[in-house]
Amino acid sequence: MDSRLEPDEAEIVKIMSNLPEFSWLNGADPAKIRHEINNTISDVLREYYFENTRMTDTVWTAKFREANITEDDGKAAISCARRLGINIS
Repeated sequence: MDSRLEPDEAEIVKIMSNLPEFSWLNGADPAKIRHEINNTISDVLREYYFENTRMTDTVWTAKFREANITEDDGKAAISCARRLGINIS
């Protein structure tokens, strides 16, 4: 596996590392970042997407807001995840 992040992976890190849960991503090993994107962040983005499109009851919109992650940032993270082949919807 490549030791450098793909541009979409780097963008997800840039956005999601604003959340306390993912602050450790900055400077982490690319393999660990990929694992986190595929196993945890993908679930968070899916819940965030559902919350905003299906009005389900999750807390991610509030957490994103508290971490100064804008709606556009959230959409960008979702787009990056989709380009990485992660099913969000």
